Amino acid sequence: MIKYLLQIFLNNKLLTGIILALATLTILYLTLSPADQIGDFSVYQYDKLGHFTLFFGWTFFFGLLILSFKETHTNLLLVFIVGSFFGITIEILQGVLPFGRTPDVGDAIADILGTFCATIVLYYIRKNYRILGELIVKK
Repeated sequence: MIKYLLQIFLNNKLLTGIILALATLTILYLTLSPADQIGDFSVYQYDKLGHFTLFFGWTFFFGLLILSFKETHTNLLLVFIVGSFFGITIEILQGVLPFGRTPDVGDAIADILGTFCATIVLYYIRKNYRILGELIVKK
């Protein structure tokens, strides 16, 4: 099942790119929109888990997109740095933009942890699977 899903995402750069773009737009909407525009959800009590999950997903699909182009020569440290920079930038923007949002170091840490965990998963995928065009073979 995992090999099949990896094959779909690694061989369909357009699909992976669309998912990444949708994830980016979702993150930007949820983190930069005025709080009253988003509404009052009980999910706010799980704010850090939400940040972790969103950035795990974003980094995972960003890394898969990069892997689909570069295969085994992907610099996963760069993937981690880009994901972390994205999360930190959003927290800075929350303090600068006049939407009534406030930056939170805890949110940035959750973003970075989600990015880190996704990078570890991508490392495992790159290490344990050989990517050959249409075929993904477990080593």
